Amino acid sequence: MNREIFQKQYDFELEQRNGIASATNTPIVALTILGGALTSIINGFNYNYNLVTYYFIGCIVLSAVSMLVCIYKVVRTFLGYSYQKVPAAKELKHYLNQLKDWHNSNGSDEASAYKDFDEYFDERLSEAADFNSQNNIARGNYLHDATAAVVIAFIFLFAASPSYVYQKVSHKETVYQVHLTNEENVMAENESGNNGQQSNPTPSAAPVQNPSAAPKPTGPQNVVFKGNTKGNNVQASNSSGSDKNS
Repeated sequence: MNREIFQKQYDFELEQRNGIASATNTPIVALTILGGALTSIINGFNYNYNLVTYYFIGCIVLSAVSMLVCIYKVVRTFLGYSYQKVPAAKELKHYLNQLKDWHNSNGSDEASAYKDFDEYFDERLSEAADFNSQNNIARGNYLHDATAAVVIAFIFLFAASPSYVYQKVSHKETVYQVHLTNEENVMAENESGNNGQQSNPTPSAAPVQNPSAAPKPTGPQNVVFKGNTKGNNVQASNSSGSDKNS
């Protein structure tokens, strides 16, 4: 059979593997957006014992279950798979030399060795392509189920939105009224009480300085240095330490 067919199938399955891994970004992004929207409307809804609340809760539960199914499918798209590839070029060359030596020792020419090697390589290509194809089919099915689950979650979330909007529009917020009474009298009493309690504080004496005492010493400033400056104190200490170690 023509090797080009095996080679194309082998390359296609490896590219399909990378394509499936990239396609999983779509349900992951959708889950992130839906999760944020679901959390927002759950926290903002005013729950009561009525049909609107029951309908809202039912839609939210179904949407959350669909999102959990989507998460499971996405995880199964990544975990539990291994792929095959043909042996390394060095190993293939070593096997070809072994075939040549074997055929020469048995009175055959190198053409028979190349023929056996081609059959062996075609078998390895077909085996790897078939094995990788089975993995890609399973992963593709999980990815399809994850996409379907996230679409279902969006449908239930969209179905719950009218209840949320209706509840927000019809709900009347409680208005609180604050009355300020006897504000001026209270302030006047506080001021009179404070005036009666005030007393002239005695000023504290300033510290007496001894003119004969030495001034307070100040600490040294930071040393600015560069890594390639010679004669620096820091580098000198480092170099001396290294000389001692050596």
